[in-house]
Amino acid sequence: MGKKEQDVLKLSIQSSYACMERVATLVEKAAVRIGISEDNSVDLMIAITEAVTNAIQHGNREDESKRVHIRVETAPSEITIWVEDEGKGFDVEAVQDPRNTGNLLRESGRGILMMQAFMDEVAFASGEKGTSVRMVKRFASDME
Repeated sequence: MGKKEQDVLKLSIQSSYACMERVATLVEKAAVRIGISEDNSVDLMIAITEAVTNAIQHGNREDESKRVHIRVETAPSEITIWVEDEGKGFDVEAVQDPRNTGNLLRESGRGILMMQAFMDEVAFASGEKGTSVRMVKRFASDME
């Protein structure tokens, strides 16, 4: 059985940081829809912002002719987010751990770490037509 239309929010943006406000509005709408706490809402915003930023910067290489697609499914106690780019894909295992001594001053790698820290599940799928990240956050404590 599929999700009801009112439980799904979709947004497709140009690969431009100027479109990030639209992403923030989508996240706020989803957070209000399921009534999560402000702290959880902030965590969610950070994770999604990192995923979309990675899609723009690393996936689509800031090519404004390419798009980033965001899909948010809400349920009473969880939210699932997909962020997809139209780039060439990447190997998530090849991303260096930013906590390793040799990587502390590197500018890349922290976004994935933050997504993993703020979400309950983070999974990547990558191929010739881009990369997709699926993130799940559960909010059982907010509902009690």
